[in-house]
Amino acid sequence: MLNPAMILKLVSGLMAGPFGKLLEAHFKDAELRRRLEGELQTALVGELGKLRGLEQEIVLAEIKSDSWLTRSWRPILMLSLLGFLGFVGLILPLFDMMLGTTLPFNPRWQALPQGFWDFLSVGVGGYIGGRSLEKIAGQVALPQQKSISARPSR
Repeated sequence: MLNPAMILKLVSGLMAGPFGKLLEAHFKDAELRRRLEGELQTALVGELGKLRGLEQEIVLAEIKSDSWLTRSWRPILMLSLLGFLGFVGLILPLFDMMLGTTLPFNPRWQALPQGFWDFLSVGVGGYIGGRSLEKIAGQVALPQQKSISARPSR
């Protein structure tokens, strides 16, 4: 998912790179170029923000779904990947040690592609971070609701 920092980094990279060069090549008037850059940045941030909103809607729709599988596929995927890592990192080395020989099973740690580790770290980190934020938001919201209801009405 795109977070606001990623959106700003992407837009500033595009403006400093290809879009900035195109504007510079086709518009010699510096004031017009600056105005177009600003409008282009605003439009890009707006569109990427809409994309982020759509991504959030998809996740919320999955969470609110009546289907157990639709609600649970992300945690199941992450647990499956962690199970695979446990198998490769714990079970296989234990069997290798007990048997005194290397089992003919690939992949081992070094054979796993970098994309696997990236996917796992983003997925698990996002899940853990999201659950933590969800719990913190619930605890912050409760005292605010109590203080609002405790205020005397005028």
